[in-house]
Amino acid sequence: MKCYNCGAQLTGDSICPNCGADVSVYNDVVKASNAYYNRGLEKANVRDLSGAIEDLKMSLTFNKGNIRARNLLALVYCEMGDVVEALSEWVMSKNIKPEKNLAGSYITRIQSNQTRFEAVTQNIRKYNVALAAAKEGNSDIAIIQLKKVTTQNPKFVKAQLLLALLYMKEKEYARAKKCLNQVLRTDVSNTQARRYLNEIKRLESDRTAEAQDSFLPKLKSRKTETQPLNGNDVIMPHSSYKEPSNGAITIINILVGALIGAALIWFLITPARYKGLTSDYNQSILEYSEKLSNGNAELNSLTRQLQDVTAERDTLNQKLESISGVDGNNKLLTAVIDAANAYIANEPTKAAKYLVDVDVSSLPSDNAKSLYNTIAAATTASAANELYNTGYSNYSRGRYDQAVEDLTVAYKLDSTKADAAYYSAKCYVALDQTENAKKYYQYIVTNFPTSRYISEATTYVSTH
Repeated sequence: MKCYNCGAQLTGDSICPNCGADVSVYNDVVKASNAYYNRGLEKANVRDLSGAIEDLKMSLTFNKGNIRARNLLALVYCEMGDVVEALSEWVMSKNIKPEKNLAGSYITRIQSNQTRFEAVTQNIRKYNVALAAAKEGNSDIAIIQLKKVTTQNPKFVKAQLLLALLYMKEKEYARAKKCLNQVLRTDVSNTQARRYLNEIKRLESDRTAEAQDSFLPKLKSRKTETQPLNGNDVIMPHSSYKEPSNGAITIINILVGALIGAALIWFLITPARYKGLTSDYNQSILEYSEKLSNGNAELNSLTRQLQDVTAERDTLNQKLESISGVDGNNKLLTAVIDAANAYIANEPTKAAKYLVDVDVSSLPSDNAKSLYNTIAAATTASAANELYNTGYSNYSRGRYDQAVEDLTVAYKLDSTKADAAYYSAKCYVALDQTENAKKYYQYIVTNFPTSRYISEATTYVSTH
């Protein structure tokens, strides 16, 4: 253990033998950090990864310079599929201890295989898209994306948990349990996975109880016994019908009955039949009209949904292209890592150049954003001054194409430099690039209305 004040080796006493600083509290803090590191290491060895993360984070809370704890935390993140979080931890570890640090070999190993690195970052982007879709209620889109992610990386714990939760929402409990069992194979003590399994067990038992209650016992039908009638129980009435004595009368009666029946059919049954047919026809037309109206409404709704999904797809593709670039590499994250390596190598200007076109809000994690802010705060001001001096020197010698590269970057790094914007515009004028020159003169008009360049800038903008 070394003294925090002078770096001398401590002997275990409460006083540093070299500088005399009181290191009693420091000793306790370092011991607590090491104790949590040992607990985290034990949990990681038995694949209790979530528990290991908690202990390792606590270890770093006591001592941010505990390199072993930070490197182990990154390894645990990598095992759980969070490669971006792992890279952030390794870069910070390398920044704290540049020499004899395993973090450097881990970073090199990941960067050397660009295909694998791109596949991992694609998975993370798909997970973020699925998470956003799930928050908006688009479960189908989220499930499709998460299936792709978990197929390529079954150990991605966050993706498996989110997919299991969506399956539970859709009442597909068998699929949800499959995802949760995969999580427990990766992280044996994952509290969230076990809580989901208990909830599935409760839901399945409730569904079984409801199914059993829905079957009611059948009532036995009682057979009614009937006693046969005998001849004594039936009284036969005497018939008053007499056979007609003349056959002509019978024929006349038959004809009269036929005429009466025909009249009844014509005046009563036929109109009622036609009226029923007309009513059925009108009802059918009404039903078909309603179905057609509902179909048109549904078609319009689906058309609007398709337009919304298409617009969302185009927006996501634009964001993806801005992050990944046309060559398929993750430019933002790679730029931050390259900037960190340059900063560690004591090349602040080079590090600032890597960060100049990085949109910090588009970085995939808070650790990456924190790393960006740390490097930018340490390098931006000095790099802007150095690049301005180099650019102005080349401008004075007539090397406009070289000068404009440094001057524009200097203005991007420090937007308060009116001189950088002015000489950038002058270089573009000399290179006959009117639009670029007008853009930088406009910066002066908008941002530096009291500068000594305002008259020239206003004239150029108004005349070109």
